[in-house]
Amino acid sequence: MKWKSPTDTGWSVQIAADLSSVAIFDPAGVLRGELFPASDSEFTGHFGSWKRESTAERIDRYGPALIKGKPATLQLPGVGAVSVSDGKLGAMRRRNKFCEVAVAGRRYRFEHSSGRKATALRDGTKLARYVRAHGLRSIDVSRKSFSATDQLDECVLTLFQKVILPGREGAFSEIMSALSI
Repeated sequence: MKWKSPTDTGWSVQIAADLSSVAIFDPAGVLRGELFPASDSEFTGHFGSWKRESTAERIDRYGPALIKGKPATLQLPGVGAVSVSDGKLGAMRRRNKFCEVAVAGRRYRFEHSSGRKATALRDGTKLARYVRAHGLRSIDVSRKSFSATDQLDECVLTLFQKVILPGREGAFSEIMSALSI
């Protein structure tokens, strides 16, 4: 599923022209949430940059991404602002690269289990399993749901699928990447 196309459940995201926020829309086109990067940060594109691509071009091609370890703000109409933390700053182990969102008495967690897979949980209950397609810079993501979801669940699950993306390198891969520079 390309980042600009709707999810299987009809939800979609759109980045602002000035790259300052990502809007999350339900299938009817109603704004259900808006994601803002940390105040001293900005959105970046998924995957490393190529010298010939600007950040805006990378975001347009691969979708917006948060800078790891910097908390973002998810603004939800009728609920208010909540924090979105995508991993610990400088985390090497995959198990420390999870994403968390606490909203309306619920705790969502996006746990990466491989370089391409992740599981979304709500209060410890599996909501969905995500798999990113094979390929060096693939952004096609499939989702298999395990539980019934409401609008708040779908808003957070869309954020996980379109902005966070499943899969993170493990410590060994990161060390090898760092040594190859």
